[in-house]
Amino acid sequence: MVHLLRKKSTMENIREMGPALAILLATLVISTFITEFTFTSGFAAFGKTLFRFLRLSALLTLPLFLLPRICSLLEGFFNHGSRQLIQVQEERNLSIHPLKNWILRPFQGIGLSMLIATKLLSFLQIYTGDRITLETVLPAGHFNPGRFLSATAIAIIVSLLLSFLWTLDDLGVRHYNRKAKEVRMIGKYLGLVLPVFFGFYGILSLFENNTRLLAAQYIAQMVVVLYPPFVIFCVLHFRYIESHEAVLLKRLKTAPGGILMDDEEAAVSKV
Repeated sequence: MVHLLRKKSTMENIREMGPALAILLATLVISTFITEFTFTSGFAAFGKTLFRFLRLSALLTLPLFLLPRICSLLEGFFNHGSRQLIQVQEERNLSIHPLKNWILRPFQGIGLSMLIATKLLSFLQIYTGDRITLETVLPAGHFNPGRFLSATAIAIIVSLLLSFLWTLDDLGVRHYNRKAKEVRMIGKYLGLVLPVFFGFYGILSLFENNTRLLAAQYIAQMVVVLYPPFVIFCVLHFRYIESHEAVLLKRLKTAPGGILMDDEEAAVSKV
């Protein structure tokens, strides 16, 4: 992660990660000097909040270094028979966009995290027979191994899934069907609305014995906690694929889209 941060100057880092740093700073000030916020308060909140931010940012970012391996493992699923991964240069987009990197993708990650957490909590509720309460979800005042391991697993799963799909999107990699002559995006059904809606509503529905206002308040605080790490993840993901584009395309065994489709059209015209 430090290596990716060093790719840009301090001012460039601040500019690209501005919203995350602003939310983090506001959280530190409110929690330390004003009132309890994001489940911490007092001078101890400064260290706890900062450590939580660094831990979540690292958990989301470090799996990026597994991305080439993930591409090698999954390329066979897409490249078989009449199907081929191709790169469409016109759809390649390796640049930071405020809407994409500061709003859409961070909330996609937050929604997906909450969706996975909802399914995990529902499973535990059925398996153990215990009712899920706010205390089950909210950070405790002491270290909880189960909560720590589940949060770590969710962060790594979300990181691997989103980093792979974002890589395909940013590099303009599409799925080409030779028979149907169709070019499709991969993971288009994941989208933004579904994980955000079902993730937020799923967490809210777990608190049946609490007021919706109280549950919504805690969910809002969870969003504030998760937003800065996800912005950092989005920016560092962009930097990683920018410097590893050739390696990732090789691992995915992509073909140049224009050449592949032009060759097939030429072959058809000769028949």
